[in-house]
Amino acid sequence: MSLVFSVSSQNNLKKTEDQIPLKELLSSIEKEFDVRFSFDSELIEQQQCFPFDKEETLEEKLKFLAEETYLDFSKLDARYIVIKKRAPKHDISICGFLIDEASGLPIANATIWVEGKSIGTSSNEKGYFMLDKLMSDWVIRIDYLGYYSLENSVYKLIDIDCIQIPMAETNEELEEVLISDYLTQGMSKKRDGAIRVSPKNLGILPGLTEPDVLQSLQLLPGVQSPGETASDLHVRGGTPDQNLVLFDGIKMYESGHFFGLISSFNPYVTKKIEFYRSGTSAKYGDRIGGVLDISSGDAVPEFNAGFGLNLLHADAYVKTPLFNDKVGVILSGRRSLTDFWNTITYQKFSESVFQNTRIVQDETEGANDITNVNNSFFFHDYNLKVITDVTENDKLVFSNLYNNNNLEYYSENERFNEINTDNLAIKNRGSDLKWMRNWNEKWSSHLEINQSNYQLDYAGIREITRRNPENSSTNVFEKYNNVKDVGLKLHLTNRINEVSTWQYGYELSKNEVSYIFDNSNNNNEQDQIFESDNSQNRTHAFFTEYSLSKDQKWNLNLGLRANYFSVVKQLYLEPRFFVSNQLNEAFQLKFSAEIKNQVISQLIEFRNNGFGLENEIWALSDGDRIPVLNNYQVSAGFLFQKDGWNLDIDLYNRRIDGITILTEDVANRVPQYLAGKSTTNGVDVLLKKRFGIYRSWISYTLSKTKFQYDQLNDGEKFDGEYDIPHSLVWSHTLMLQKFEFSLGWKLRSGTPYTKGTSIEQTPRGSYRIVYEDEVNKNRLPVYNKIDLSATYKFALSKNGTTHGKFGISLMNIFNTRNILDRNYEIKTERIGQSIERTLVETDQISIGFTPNLVFRVDF
Repeated sequence: MSLVFSVSSQNNLKKTEDQIPLKELLSSIEKEFDVRFSFDSELIEQQQCFPFDKEETLEEKLKFLAEETYLDFSKLDARYIVIKKRAPKHDISICGFLIDEASGLPIANATIWVEGKSIGTSSNEKGYFMLDKLMSDWVIRIDYLGYYSLENSVYKLIDIDCIQIPMAETNEELEEVLISDYLTQGMSKKRDGAIRVSPKNLGILPGLTEPDVLQSLQLLPGVQSPGETASDLHVRGGTPDQNLVLFDGIKMYESGHFFGLISSFNPYVTKKIEFYRSGTSAKYGDRIGGVLDISSGDAVPEFNAGFGLNLLHADAYVKTPLFNDKVGVILSGRRSLTDFWNTITYQKFSESVFQNTRIVQDETEGANDITNVNNSFFFHDYNLKVITDVTENDKLVFSNLYNNNNLEYYSENERFNEINTDNLAIKNRGSDLKWMRNWNEKWSSHLEINQSNYQLDYAGIREITRRNPENSSTNVFEKYNNVKDVGLKLHLTNRINEVSTWQYGYELSKNEVSYIFDNSNNNNEQDQIFESDNSQNRTHAFFTEYSLSKDQKWNLNLGLRANYFSVVKQLYLEPRFFVSNQLNEAFQLKFSAEIKNQVISQLIEFRNNGFGLENEIWALSDGDRIPVLNNYQVSAGFLFQKDGWNLDIDLYNRRIDGITILTEDVANRVPQYLAGKSTTNGVDVLLKKRFGIYRSWISYTLSKTKFQYDQLNDGEKFDGEYDIPHSLVWSHTLMLQKFEFSLGWKLRSGTPYTKGTSIEQTPRGSYRIVYEDEVNKNRLPVYNKIDLSATYKFALSKNGTTHGKFGISLMNIFNTRNILDRNYEIKTERIGQSIERTLVETDQISIGFTPNLVFRVDF
């Protein structure tokens, strides 16, 4: 909802929906005064006006309409009146002071922008704002979370001194949003503890020229990406597969492109993201970690389209209403340029992704001998959404997505008569259909059917040809992983009164999971492995949740979820609790507790015989080798807000039972599943302050994650695989008219690792690495990186309806060499008639200095 502010009376705030078509007002004048209007129908077709108030005479009413519409009403004679469009005026400047209507206090950080143009600013701590170089026929809009939006035409503000503009609170939004501009513009914190992100309004972030959905969350405390990817979000000691990621209701089993370096979600069709680190609503199930609920919106959109290009990919989108705004269509597509445009950004990304794989080994170890190389990599995605307003109370929404990553590699080594072939495809497809209905003022329902299909398909061949056929070999390795997910959801909402709501729901989901490891064609019998699994699970889930928001002081969510997993034939209860209390204007206390369970998760496969990019597989729990994951988490903290300062602190304790790794029993050549538990204790701190056009924030996490397995480390606890005790992010943004700049510094502890010490021969004649007895007692060096971004927005048409953006990002501007991971492998080399085996330490290095450029046009 929006209001129109009047310059003649500061308290005269009118609702935009109270306006009526200009045609109706002209018709009433014609009947009342026996006059006739002459005009071009297109001129007034979209014009809306408020009804007459105190105007009585014909002259008074014509003057009122002229002020409302910026049209000329010229009398030809006593009866005929001609309506013409006024020539727009240029270079208009306006200013004002935003104040709270009730208290009279200034409102800082509100967004003032020109509708349909890339022109805008923010109010300072005194509520002051100014815009210049405007045209008289433009419309100014003022937005601030927790308040009704305001709008007015520029021509109504011409020659008006800086006025006080009161903004009225909206109870609905105040109940939902606690802090606007939580980190930056477009990111807010809801009263239930969730972080909401609006990519369209998201301010510039360090190292990014475009609003990447997943990378923006890594600036929050408690969210890490040890591997420096966008999609691998580790939330408070958890792993990425423990996060529930939904896109328009579709479960995502793969959420990254370029092996996770960028998000697979197009930010230009994404309307909002809600992210939970704890205190999760009972309506979310199936995962034990964070929740990332991404939506492209369920309202029929206004027309909007655009396209863009950077040094990795190109994209285009269109949003349009159809059939008198009863139907809306959203369509977007992206495709990488990497298979035919070898940009510097692609080169840097490739160096990071393909290091320590066959691709780099071939190119570095025998660069002069490699011929007929074909390294083709590309990704693409598309989204389609159709929104239909069937009636005033019924809405049908259909969504569909398709994400695909493909790698084809082929090389020949003429000197050694070797041929390598690798083909890898990773796909995630899905669709969702939902019917939403408002039965009355108190009851509403949400019925949803969805499906998701994830597929990983890898085939690798290494052929070695020798003069003596006995010395020739062919090693073939295949890996296949498929997840099919089908679900049905029914949610009912009962709005008991203005302060309390009760939700009920039932969900049925079916998971079919299969995977295959096939190395049976390997010439070396000792290394032959064949393993497969094909299982399924049905989950019946019921949930109920009571929500209370009273006097803007108390906020309470009390929920219970019950899951029955058919694969283990067991019922799991999941109580959820979140409460906050606003002690005064500055302080808020908060507490949450939750239990969650997960029946499908990813295993890390350490017997990888591929080329190093496909060693994670989805598998179903079986209650034995792979137990159901159980999560117990409590958190408590406080929030302080005063004079533009925000301090948000959360302390938490988390325990996960059933975490499983897939290792290898070397002596018996039998796969072994090890199940254990982890504990994480930590504190998340966020400190933010805005100084006019400059904003700075620091997010810091102090945490400790410990693992424990009966069969490892003599049963003693050891540092978790991705334990990062200290993590600091310090970011800065600066707005200078059409320019935006952002600088960010990331500093964190290195991850732990176990050092390899020697090589030994097994009873069956093969060789293995001997590691230190104490697991993960060593730690990699400190991670340190500085990123920089800058953008410039400009108009491409005189009326500003078509606008563009040019941006540049510089990742790791000092080219710091950060070690992300450390592994050990056995290298075999023939020297004369003997074979030498060497233990080699291999480091995974972070991406170096990487520039990127972006150009966008929206209309």
